[in-house]
Amino acid sequence: MHPVTALLPLALLTLVGCGSDYPEVVVVNELDESVLVRDVSFNGCKWDVVLAFGEATSPQSCLSGDDRVHFQRLVAVEPDPSDSIAVDGEPVWFNYQTSSLKRVNDGSFSRFVLTPDDLEQDFSVPGPYGH
Repeated sequence: MHPVTALLPLALLTLVGCGSDYPEVVVVNELDESVLVRDVSFNGCKWDVVLAFGEATSPQSCLSGDDRVHFQRLVAVEPDPSDSIAVDGEPVWFNYQTSSLKRVNDGSFSRFVLTPDDLEQDFSVPGPYGH
């Protein structure tokens, strides 16, 4: 057997092993039945989905370490129509994040639940008005 051919299975196992060490993360929207969440991100992962109450993202491999869960929030049902904010007829999504830091370690699985008591506006990204 050629020496390169003999090393090929070992090289493939090394590549597969590296990917499996990243932590897997799932985020669940439990803010309120009237709240939609989109553009969820955490430690190098981004989910391009809209989550209704009780819905979860698919699992994704993220980077190890600490971060807040970042997302955009929209209150889909306003009790008073005069409280609704829209620009050019489109509803405005506001940037939020969890107020607590979340930590993930290599090889772990984490389920982060978005709740009203762990929520703050995220001013680290430009808002809907560009300031």
